[in-house]
Amino acid sequence: MGAPLTSGGAPSPNSELDRLRTIVARYFPVYETVVGPQSVTFAVHADRATLQPTFRALADELWANAYIGLLRERMGETFIEVGHRPPSSRRAIWINLGLLAATVVTTVFTGALIWNAFVGGASLTASDFTFGALFFALPLLAILGGHELAHYFMARHYRLDASLPYFMPIPPPFLFGTLGAFVSIRQPFTDRKVLFDIGAAGPIVGFAIAIPITFAGLYLSWTLPTPSLATCGITFLGTSYSNILIGQSLLWIAFTHVFPTQILYLHPLALAGWVGLLVTAINLLPAGQLDGGHVWRGLFGDRSRYVGYAIVILLLFLGLFVYLGWLIFAFLILLLGARHPPPLNDVSPLGWKRTLVGVGVAAILVTGFVLVPVAAESGQIGGTGTAVSHYLAPPPGYAIAVAATVNLSNQDLAPHGLVLEARVLEVYLNNSSTPLNASARAAWAATSDWTFNVSGEYTYATGTAIASAPAGAGYYTVNAGATMTVRIVYENTRPATEIELQLVASELCPSPGSSPATINFTPSGTT
Repeated sequence: MGAPLTSGGAPSPNSELDRLRTIVARYFPVYETVVGPQSVTFAVHADRATLQPTFRALADELWANAYIGLLRERMGETFIEVGHRPPSSRRAIWINLGLLAATVVTTVFTGALIWNAFVGGASLTASDFTFGALFFALPLLAILGGHELAHYFMARHYRLDASLPYFMPIPPPFLFGTLGAFVSIRQPFTDRKVLFDIGAAGPIVGFAIAIPITFAGLYLSWTLPTPSLATCGITFLGTSYSNILIGQSLLWIAFTHVFPTQILYLHPLALAGWVGLLVTAINLLPAGQLDGGHVWRGLFGDRSRYVGYAIVILLLFLGLFVYLGWLIFAFLILLLGARHPPPLNDVSPLGWKRTLVGVGVAAILVTGFVLVPVAAESGQIGGTGTAVSHYLAPPPGYAIAVAATVNLSNQDLAPHGLVLEARVLEVYLNNSSTPLNASARAAWAATSDWTFNVSGEYTYATGTAIASAPAGAGYYTVNAGATMTVRIVYENTRPATEIELQLVASELCPSPGSSPATINFTPSGTT
């Protein structure tokens, strides 16, 4: 516990030992003193009814005199061990301000990208930065800042030495412009109540701020006009925020069901609330120096270490098999210590009121946790159920008439806008096994007529080898997990032994790495 308290021999009346005994005796009757190489232990009489506030006052005085005191009970006796406290390190406030300024920059830039993805645009504009700051960066920083300031003021309430929040910036497209924030408590927690109160204050305040932000964002998502599926934001360093899928916690599902219709497009304000709720839940994981580690250590004492070990094992499992990000989080917990150190007074219980608060905090964790927080849309469109038939008696004026039915399935968790393109791929004449070359095929296909039927909506194309649907700048909407049936009738005035047609379904605003769905079909015997 620091340097030796005495150098040996009998202490003088004004020795350090006498001063310590005098300080302790002002709060507890001392009946025995044991001097060790690094500390001195006083056996004291303690009234359990007043033990907690009395020891807090003693711990404050010892700390002010550069000492630290530990309260322990063994075999029915109460002991106070006193030693030199380690020197406290302080960093200049400009570090806090510099990190805050950097985090404002990264979250505003992220907010601009998110707003651009929401409204669409080929490049970032001043309005993207303005509305990105207003509807994403500032609400998110309010949640994170309120969370950490609650820790700070609760620590100051208990007269503990605590730093102002340190914000952690990270440039987009990594996460959402920040890794969160933390407050450094530069003094040991006095007792389990202090530990619990400081640990729980941040998540409770952050949760309270995130709730109205989330509901306001969901209301805007529901009431504002639905953005077009053809609206594409920019792609930044290979990431498009318009193609990001967020995981849904139990709490999020409950919130979205407040509104009468399904919300498919989140307003950036709702996304800021979602991030705040997720950060709150992650901080409440009962391990190490996380807020949940403080809360669980206060509730269950040293037994909470088993929960901490279990959480690390769970995160490692989830990181290996579900979401890679949990691996990084598990290693951070191990680096900082999965076992929470005890408070100075690890004897006094919490009481039933804080136990009830602990139940509420656990509910925030369970209902707010998401197994896969963020995922990129796959952009996969599947083509199945291809059925082809030809007309033995084509309509008057045509030599060939072919009908095809294709089912296109959206395999993503978000709706997509699709455009279709059909073309003549190969043409065989006079039972030849060699298809026409490109120029001859183009001449043959110049008399092609196409009819697309999608959900009773018809699109026609006449005299062209390649046809698109729907007409103009339109698109077909395919909801998440839904299937769209496409019926195509192909007709040509010129005969052929065999033709090969191709249908390509392309997604608007495609995800990086995604590819269109391509379906080839060969109707035979068309002469």
